[in-house]
Amino acid sequence: MPSLQLTWDRVPRFVLLLVAIIAELMVAPLFTGSIAGLDATRIVTGLLLLAALSAVGVRPATLLLFVPAIALHLLGAYWGSTAIHLEETALRAVFFSYALGLIIWHVLHRPEVTIDTIAGAACAYMLLAVVWAHLYLIVEVLHPGSFIIPARWEAAPTADPAQALLYFSFITLTTVGYGDITPGWAGAAGLVAAEAVVGQLYLAVTIARLVGLHISRRT
Repeated sequence: MPSLQLTWDRVPRFVLLLVAIIAELMVAPLFTGSIAGLDATRIVTGLLLLAALSAVGVRPATLLLFVPAIALHLLGAYWGSTAIHLEETALRAVFFSYALGLIIWHVLHRPEVTIDTIAGAACAYMLLAVVWAHLYLIVEVLHPGSFIIPARWEAAPTADPAQALLYFSFITLTTVGYGDITPGWAGAAGLVAAEAVVGQLYLAVTIARLVGLHISRRT
């Protein structure tokens, strides 16, 4: 009976990306109570960009998206204008979307189910939440009040909603729905519904693909 084969060509990269996403989700919010804490959060986000680059590999097209994203991310630490904040968020969203597409392509085109495939599938699922969190943040900047966020959730001293929206994105993707953060505008509600649908479709398609590959290897 065939079993899962261990391949290490990308697994360490995917594990690094998973750790970076978890750090962004769980560790970064602990440091958002001060300016120094916000700088630490920015460092964690920068590490997430680097981890995504490592996971998909360095290639010309990837660098074309990565370099502007990391450059503006660093620039935003010194020039915190709304325009810079919006541009850096948009560039990160584009880069993470590109990385997400490459990882999904990698997972769906593997000829067999391996540890590498499973690690990639997990990364892609979590990156979906990261991408949608950036989209939520863009909507909130362009249309303030698109999300009803309790004041205690917004990172002091700048009232940055990024971490709250990242949390909200993961809650939406997993369809938990605690109700502590809700869309306050119809346009935002549509984006939220789209994430919930895409998340469930991703799970259905990916599981069907992996199970189908495993069964075909057994027959």
